[in-house]
Amino acid sequence: MRKLMLLTAMLAVAMLAASPALAQDEPAVVADAKAKTAKAGGAKAEADCTDEVIEAKAGGVVAKAPCKPAPPPPPKAAPAPAPPPKPAPAPAPPPKPAPAPPPKAAPPPPPAPAPKEEKKKALPPTGGSSTASLFALGAGALLVGGGLLARRFTR
Repeated sequence: MRKLMLLTAMLAVAMLAASPALAQDEPAVVADAKAKTAKAGGAKAEADCTDEVIEAKAGGVVAKAPCKPAPPPPPKAAPAPAPPPKPAPAPAPPPKPAPAPPPKAAPPPPPAPAPKEEKKKALPPTGGSSTASLFALGAGALLVGGGLLARRFTR
């Protein structure tokens, strides 16, 4: 009897611990190299450059980047013949020192304009702690406590 109660309590605690992992849906992850797209859950990205824009979407956020097709490689040309050697130049006379220009004060830089402050959107709530998790924790504590109490009575 004691072993059965202990086994039942262990099974209940294991089910409580595994329930969040069992309740989650597996997101569908699809990547297609021919269509140049990728999807994961609600996120989607396309790398096809037909409309000269690469686009990625995740939730309410859309990211776009311009793309240009690669330029064709330049045609290979035959190498040009080497030019004939030039005669050595005559030695130049020594340069005369130039007079130093008078120092000028640099004008102060113009003041930078104040950056515009954009109104930031609020982030969605993260969920935090819910009452369901607290109830599950309490139920697990009651199961363990009840099993320990029943074990004490049966001795």
